[in-house]
Amino acid sequence: MKTKSLFKNLFTGAAVLAVSVFISSCSKNDVDDSGTASIKVVNASPTSTPQGFYLANKTIVQSGLAFGNEKDYVITNSGNNLELQFRNDGSATAYATGTFNVDRGKTYTVFLAGDGQSARVKLYEDDLTAPASGQAKVRFVHLSDAAPASIDIRNAGGTNIVANLGRDNASSFVAMAPGILSLQVYGAGQTTNLGNFDITTLAAGKIYTVYVAGSTAGNISVQKITHN
Repeated sequence: MKTKSLFKNLFTGAAVLAVSVFISSCSKNDVDDSGTASIKVVNASPTSTPQGFYLANKTIVQSGLAFGNEKDYVITNSGNNLELQFRNDGSATAYATGTFNVDRGKTYTVFLAGDGQSARVKLYEDDLTAPASGQAKVRFVHLSDAAPASIDIRNAGGTNIVANLGRDNASSFVAMAPGILSLQVYGAGQTTNLGNFDITTLAAGKIYTVYVAGSTAGNISVQKITHN
C-alpha cells in the first residue's frame, strides 16, 4: 500500500508540474528580456482616427499614426504570445488587439486593418535581403473587407502579378522593374475591375509592400510602404 501511495504521489506531482510548465509556456506577454526584434507599424484602416501602438503594454508609437502612415522600424523585445494593440489617440483601451509570437532577430511589419467591429491586427515577417541588381522587390497584402475574399492583382496589361491572394494574407516578395507601377484589382478569376491604381515610382534596390485597403466600395485603395 505504501508503494502504491508513493507512486500515486509521484504521478500527481509530475502531472501538476507538467500543467504548470504548460501554463507558463502559454502565458500572455511571455517577453524575452534578452531578445529583440524590429517592427514597422502601419495604419491600413481607412476610417480609423489616429492611432498609437503598443506591444506587451510597451509604447512603440505614442500617437498620431493616421491611415496610410507608417512608423519606421523600432527595435523592441521579442517573445511569445505578445499582445499587440492599436489604440485611438488619448485612449487607454484597445481599438484592435492581436496576439503573436515575435521571434528574436527577425523583422516584421504590423498593420491595423479593417474598421470598427472588423478592426484587426495583422503581423507579417519581412524579407529584407537585397533585390537583384537593377530591380525593386515588392510584396502584396490583401487587407480590404470591401474587396472579395480572394483577389488577383494585375498589371496594366491585365496579366496577374499575384493570383488568388486571400484576405489578410501576404504574397511572397517578387522582383519588379523600377518605375511607376500600374495595377488593377479583381476578384480572383473574375472579369470586373475593382479599380486602376498607379503606385508612385519604384526605385531599384528598394523593398516595398503594396497593400489593398478599404471597407466599402468607395474607399478601396492601394497603398505603398517602403522597408529600406
